[in-house]
Amino acid sequence: MKAELYQQLVTLIHATYTWVDVMDADGEESFSFHTGGSFYPVHSRVLRLVAKWSNYNYPKGQCWRIPEFELDNAIRALSQNPSFRKRCRNNQLLYTDAETIIKEASFGHIILELEP
Repeated sequence: MKAELYQQLVTLIHATYTWVDVMDADGEESFSFHTGGSFYPVHSRVLRLVAKWSNYNYPKGQCWRIPEFELDNAIRALSQNPSFRKRCRNNQLLYTDAETIIKEASFGHIILELEP
């Protein structure tokens, strides 16, 4: 993911959050993927989110870690939409785009409910 797009995503979430905010955007972790009968290590940047207030079944303080490669996969899937693809290329994401990216990257578990 381009650094500008990643930073814009982080800024959008932090500026428009309602109950989930960015805890850390600069952390890195190692992950292992199992494919073809083998495990492969991957070192990736991680977006950490935290629940500032209780919502749904998540208590205040709940933390989530979303690897950058999951954000990339979400953007790749959402890029089927030409208008979304154009906004990504121009680094002009909307807050609704940020919500959709996080929802897709978290497999539907995190719904940010951002407000402009």
